[in-house]
Amino acid sequence: MVNKNTRSKVEVTIAFIFCAIMLSGLIVHPASAIVIQRSQTVWAAGFGQNTGSYQPWNTGSNQAWTTYLSYEPMFGTNVATGSLIYWLGRSIVWASNKTTIVITLRSDLHWTSFDPSHVLGVTNTTAITTADVKYSFQIHQQMGQLTSLVQRVGNIATAFKVINSTTLNVNLLPAYNGSSEVMRQLTYGFLIFPKAVWENINATYDGDLQFFANNWLDGTTPAKWQVASGMYMPYYFDSSSTIAKINTNWWGKNDPAFGRLPNPQFWGYTNYASNDLALLAMQRGDLDFDGNYLAGLSYIKASYPNIKTYYDDAPYFPDKSADMLVPNHDKYPLNETWLHQALMTVISYSAMSSVDSGYLATPNVMLIPKDDAAARATLNLTLVDEYSVDYDGTGTAGKSILSTYCTFSATYDTWFTKALGPGGYHYPLAEWTVGNNGTIAPWKILDFNGWTDVDAMDTIAANSFTSLLDINVVTDQGSSNQWGVVQAKVNSGDYDLFNMVMSGQLNMNMYERYFQMFSTHNTAGAGGGINAPLGNYTNEELSDLIEELDSAPAGSAAQWEVANAIQTIIGEDLPIIPLGGHPDWQVYSTSYWTNWPNSETNPMLAGSPFAGTTQNANNLAITFGLQPAAAAPSTSVPGYDLTVVIALIGVVGLVLALRMRKPKA
Repeated sequence: MVNKNTRSKVEVTIAFIFCAIMLSGLIVHPASAIVIQRSQTVWAAGFGQNTGSYQPWNTGSNQAWTTYLSYEPMFGTNVATGSLIYWLGRSIVWASNKTTIVITLRSDLHWTSFDPSHVLGVTNTTAITTADVKYSFQIHQQMGQLTSLVQRVGNIATAFKVINSTTLNVNLLPAYNGSSEVMRQLTYGFLIFPKAVWENINATYDGDLQFFANNWLDGTTPAKWQVASGMYMPYYFDSSSTIAKINTNWWGKNDPAFGRLPNPQFWGYTNYASNDLALLAMQRGDLDFDGNYLAGLSYIKASYPNIKTYYDDAPYFPDKSADMLVPNHDKYPLNETWLHQALMTVISYSAMSSVDSGYLATPNVMLIPKDDAAARATLNLTLVDEYSVDYDGTGTAGKSILSTYCTFSATYDTWFTKALGPGGYHYPLAEWTVGNNGTIAPWKILDFNGWTDVDAMDTIAANSFTSLLDINVVTDQGSSNQWGVVQAKVNSGDYDLFNMVMSGQLNMNMYERYFQMFSTHNTAGAGGGINAPLGNYTNEELSDLIEELDSAPAGSAAQWEVANAIQTIIGEDLPIIPLGGHPDWQVYSTSYWTNWPNSETNPMLAGSPFAGTTQNANNLAITFGLQPAAAAPSTSVPGYDLTVVIALIGVVGLVLALRMRKPKA
């Protein structure tokens, strides 16, 4: 028989176990009394963000990811297929004269007012109209987001003409009739927000929105400003995470194209102190989607069955970006095509992919992502093959090129140009200050500190140049080499070669990619502030052709001819040295959610945990497509209303507490 004291201890233990079982799968934030269920939540991680900024006009990464769930775009482009994603927009077509693009919105759209009690079921049937669309684009223009579009249509205030509440005409400037870039910009995924609200915000801040965080959760934002359209609304944030909750008033739940709310009740975004911690969190089921770089992915996939990737086999990820070495074209002989060709002969893409565990695809010499169907529309594969440079691991092919233009000096253990360079000198293939009595130093590849995958690639390249071509090259991975420092060095010309990863988010077709990399007409800069053209490569003929590429009618023979001329120049000059087709990482778990994008069943390139213009509609489409896992882990508490669960815990706890009172003597 169990005595009373023993029974009390048992009952205490049972009480704690019962409460632990009931609360497992719940996340509680004591300060806000917010409770969410793990089984109803998608947790993501990746690039760090400002968790208290919900700026719909800012298409960059320095804001809460949940912004892209609260506000919505008209359209987006699934770059894996080139097809449009229709969201607020029902259609977008050219008028017959190719001078106007006609946009039609869905007719059943409405805004939702935020509910600070977090019930998020407030009824607000104020319609979303084309006036909201026009004003949103005016704010995007005001904040410098629409350089390429404004160049082709002029001022948004006059170019966008509201026909009625659901029809909007966008008129082009005569020189750009039929512009593919205008169509691309209008389908980029720029977020739409309510005119009535943002007119008031803009007036309050005198048009200076740069430091307006639009943080609905800080207790100071007026209720009248807390209006959005998305499937989710801000719910909780702290220094490390943001959480959004389902908007039960979302317009799409009654729309024929959607007809329901998305399945996840919550979206959470969090940060981890290291990539290894994020990996472990995913393996144990605490994380569903991760955009961090994970070294040793081949081993990870073999050892961690919960870790999934876009492809089942290397390179595992879609090729969305171009990773390249940018030579300083203001330095001779770094600006010489023959040198670029020689260097390319010893770049081992397989070695780079191996050190990154299958992250990288072999890039084409034209620097167009393999998996971007829309970007490849004007890509001539015959020219790609013609100008590709074969890898030679012996160095023989590269040295043959060098021997045509250089003489090897045993004294200095390096090559010197046969031709006289600036100032009448034979220049070494090395860092050299003219007139310093022959002292030379290795060329350096300017790297970003902490970009471990990029740094590894550059180390392999530098070692190959040194060992196979006798061109001494090292990497500069200094601790101060953060983005701003590297940007300043590049803009001042203080480098030999630098590594540039040009994001696929902002460079989605051949025109824009080449405009940002090579056009001398680009005064806005490329690559987030790096001087354009990259490496100060200047070619006026190329710049003029790039402009013609978009002014020629989209898909026409004239456009194809211009594209071919551009690719011929790029191939012959080889101004940028490809290192690898670089991915946007997508590692996910199916412990709680399935139907993540993958190459076999759902060919849509995933939106990054930091979202940009083309990612917004992708994020929404992916979110809407997620399905609960068939057999979710047992730690969840499905099928119970939280208030019932908490009340039940309280009742049972009370009963057990009464039973555990000290017995009377």
